[in-house]
Amino acid sequence: MKTLYFNKKGKAEEVLKFGENNIPDLLANEVRVKVKASPINPADFMFIERVYRVEPIFPQIAGFEGVGTITDNNGDADFPVNSLVAFRHKNIWAEFANIPKDKIILLPHDLPIEKAAQLSLNPLTAWALLEESKAKENEWIILTAGNSALSKLIIQFARDKGIKTIPIVRNDDSKEELLSLGASLVLKSDSERIEEQIGKLAKAERISCFLDAVGGDITSKIIKMISANSNIIHYGLYGDQNTEYHNSYIIFKNLTIKGFGIDAWINSKTKTEIKHIWADIIREIIKPDFKMKTSGKYLLENFKEAISESRNAKEGKTLFRMD
Repeated sequence: MKTLYFNKKGKAEEVLKFGENNIPDLLANEVRVKVKASPINPADFMFIERVYRVEPIFPQIAGFEGVGTITDNNGDADFPVNSLVAFRHKNIWAEFANIPKDKIILLPHDLPIEKAAQLSLNPLTAWALLEESKAKENEWIILTAGNSALSKLIIQFARDKGIKTIPIVRNDDSKEELLSLGASLVLKSDSERIEEQIGKLAKAERISCFLDAVGGDITSKIIKMISANSNIIHYGLYGDQNTEYHNSYIIFKNLTIKGFGIDAWINSKTKTEIKHIWADIIREIIKPDFKMKTSGKYLLENFKEAISESRNAKEGKTLFRMD
């Protein structure tokens, strides 16, 4: 089978190789999937280039998320052959992948491939972060990295629950798109008035949560001005600057600060709860007005062009397509 693999850590464009590998034998707990498409995510770059929670075993096939059809169900009728499925596992940038059954999400056949390819990671993370925010109808959530694919999902899920969102962005290029997705207000991170704007809102209405993926100075400013009894959830590493705040902001406002990881959240749920959550997510994203844009589709052999576009894409995920 055709694959994208690497033999050492380094810049993805330089260490990835296009070639062929043998299709591995199925284990008892796995099904075989013919991969149709896979997005390029920040986690993929972290895995290839630097530190990640999963360590590669060289030669390592790259890729962590995708959509495909089952070609061998290992004799398990609960996973019908030819079913459209999404999954989050390793070794996905390949024509075929062996996926543990507990990582398989059975999909309706009419779910667009572009949405299905992006289903396994960001939508569940967005859903989980919204749940962790504890925000209620008519309350507010602030989002750094407001133009990210994940933030756009949070905005749409929140919109449908009557929760107001404020994405923080670096420039105005995405403002109209974010408002069209359901954001209530869009603020620029370098605005001299951002503290004043957030402070004024916090006095008039309840900012229930701050979902932070950046850190640094902007995060310090928001924590300083946010409503009392808010939740601050750090979930991303887009920035490399430290966040600073005085203990008094946390103590006198009774703020809660926590980290978030999707796997720990999943492990806190029962299998039945996760099954119902997936059904709810699929019901939302299959709607025509729910947007999950893609910036381009590339064959595996054109990985350098795909990675370049992924790094520079202003909106939408770049996908590898295998057929």
